[in-house]
Amino acid sequence: MDHKPSGSTLPWAEPPWYTGHPSPYYNESHVKLRGFVRKWVEDNVAEHVEEWERQGIVPDEAYQKFARDGFIVPMACGNSIPKEFSNYPIVAGIKAEDWNGFHDLVMWDEIFRGAQSISSAFVGLVVGAPPLKMYASPTLQARVLPEILTGQKRMCLAITEPSAGSDVKNIQTTAEKTADGKYYITTVRTGGPGPAGMSMLLIPRLPGLKTRKIEIGAGGMGATTYVTFEDVKVPVEYLVGQEGLGFKYTMSNFNHERLFMAFQAVRSARTCLMDAMVWCLKRETFGQKLIEQPVVRHKFGHMARQVDALQAWMESIIYELDHLSHAKGSQLLGGATGLLKVQAGIVIKYVSDECVKLMGGLGLTKTGQGARIEAISRGANAFLVPGGSEDILLDLGVREALKLSFKAEKARL
Repeated sequence: MDHKPSGSTLPWAEPPWYTGHPSPYYNESHVKLRGFVRKWVEDNVAEHVEEWERQGIVPDEAYQKFARDGFIVPMACGNSIPKEFSNYPIVAGIKAEDWNGFHDLVMWDEIFRGAQSISSAFVGLVVGAPPLKMYASPTLQARVLPEILTGQKRMCLAITEPSAGSDVKNIQTTAEKTADGKYYITTVRTGGPGPAGMSMLLIPRLPGLKTRKIEIGAGGMGATTYVTFEDVKVPVEYLVGQEGLGFKYTMSNFNHERLFMAFQAVRSARTCLMDAMVWCLKRETFGQKLIEQPVVRHKFGHMARQVDALQAWMESIIYELDHLSHAKGSQLLGGATGLLKVQAGIVIKYVSDECVKLMGGLGLTKTGQGARIEAISRGANAFLVPGGSEDILLDLGVREALKLSFKAEKARL
């Protein structure tokens, strides 16, 4: 379909289809969603972000409004919403059966446009809810999902320890069944060493569970938290899926998380490009506007080619995932999605650094015309480590590509 321009008219401030270019990926429902989310964020979020940053949290009432107006279910589901969730509100009135990965992208893109830092408040939901949706028993889903999907309760996914970050299979926290078989004590290693000994438990706030927020440089609403378990008695009914399959469940969840990070990186990069371009079109130095100087145009050219290439790669992976089962998508695109996330981190780090240079002193200030670039630059390293650090994912991407290549070659014989 043809698309009417939407958003900024400045070069590279928007994805190509926003500027009226044809695209095979988007239809009228994506356009409808884009307009709804943009206005909703302007009316309900933008003016509160600074206060929420100071508080370090999205208040409960605001979080629940996200749910009432249909954001929480799509956030929890990613590129497809089960028909059994159709009784919950879905943003812009999109039908559950029509929702796809490009709706997911558009929703987050417009949230990031209006409230860049707010994503941290929902990352626990984004990475924590899919395993429940896919693997938890119907009984456990019925017990916990209604409170999560209506915004009454929040959640997180705990897979990092001092000795296990990207090396998820070496988590040391253990869980043992009580003598009567009714409880697990603590979490999550229920067997021997390695991935086969890992299970996934949903753990309510029970006695012995303590949390303490860890402040990070990426912003006040960062969700990084120190969690301790000391003899926590978890009912066996809170086991997610089968015992011993926790590593598999965790690995299958990473495509969604890494795409989510790529969404944020692309919009962050476009925000930097837009604000830097506005400045360079009016700032005069050495008798010329900055944009009239070849070296400045050279910088924009290098940034633009990387951002638009990242957008195109991201959209192609979204399309593929939309046309594969979850299991097949994890098998065929796990490595590619890891490499996409690496590229997203590299691009946003490069673009934010270059835009700080173009802004000069303004690029270091937390207020005024350089504020958004300063904030994005300060948080850019958060794209390089969470969701799998750069070096780990580069290695993973190559190993997965070789695995698929060897399998394809073997099938020819």
